[in-house]
Amino acid sequence: METYDLLVIGSGPAGQRAAIQASKFGKRVALIEKMEVVGGAAINTGTIPSKTMREAVLHLSGFYWQSIYGVNYRVKEPITMADLFLPRTACDQDRD
Repeated sequence: METYDLLVIGSGPAGQRAAIQASKFGKRVALIEKMEVVGGAAINTGTIPSKTMREAVLHLSGFYWQSIYGVNYRVKEPITMADLFLPRTACDQDRD
């Protein structure tokens, strides 16, 4: 059985900092994360992705420029879900 000095539950910002700090002090650390990727909800599903989606919609709708060009100004209309996602690149396809 493996033994650890510290068990960190969750790899969000606080969990990552705790694990890194403990390892800097020479401690043996295990990190438990229920998702397949590290970073926690703020990075993967919560705050940052939702703010990014909001900013993309505001940009594509022309919201920031309507005070200059008028209320009917649009960067693109209609905005589709495909507009909000980056196209897959060759690098992404290599990971699959």
